[in-house]
Amino acid sequence: MLADVFGLDLVIVLVVLALPLWAIIDAISRPAVAFYAAGSNKTAWVIVLLVATFVLGIGLFLAAYYLLGVRRKVRQQMQPIS
Repeated sequence: MLADVFGLDLVIVLVVLALPLWAIIDAISRPAVAFYAAGSNKTAWVIVLLVATFVLGIGLFLAAYYLLGVRRKVRQQMQPIS
């Protein structure tokens, strides 16, 4: 349906860019302390995601890794302890 209107190429480009952009925005919005507590580095992830997406063109794969693995650990560190 969307591919008929805009063409399949545009739809693929939007999907390939949407996931990395989501990962970049998510990483920027989380506190650095949560990254450190999760054993990671916020600055490194933001830079790696930006470079992989806009320079190397492999941001989709790193974004998937971030969103499925690193993000989960960071979110757990942000949970208030009851």
